[in-house]
Amino acid sequence: MKGNDVESLTKLLKEHEVALSAVKANKLMLSIGLLEEATRESSTRPGVIKKYKVLSEKGLDFGVNEENAQSPDQTSPYYYKDSFVQLAKLLLEAEAAS
Repeated sequence: MKGNDVESLTKLLKEHEVALSAVKANKLMLSIGLLEEATRESSTRPGVIKKYKVLSEKGLDFGVNEENAQSPDQTSPYYYKDSFVQLAKLLLEAEAAS
């Protein structure tokens, strides 16, 4: 089982000196099935659908989906510190293959 010590993707990329932006890393994770897009209705604009990213079943090996304080109907992915090196390796391999 993974630890409960989680952090944002941006912070972990910087801490581990991974030469990817969070936006690029998210695109790579979508392409290899670690992230999925989910939708919710806007809380301020009825009828407007907002998209956001969540960890897929496969992605849950590397983090958790935590409730977003600003949008209670939405979650945000946070990543386990103790398995981030493995995730970074997958991201760099996916970038090299693209």
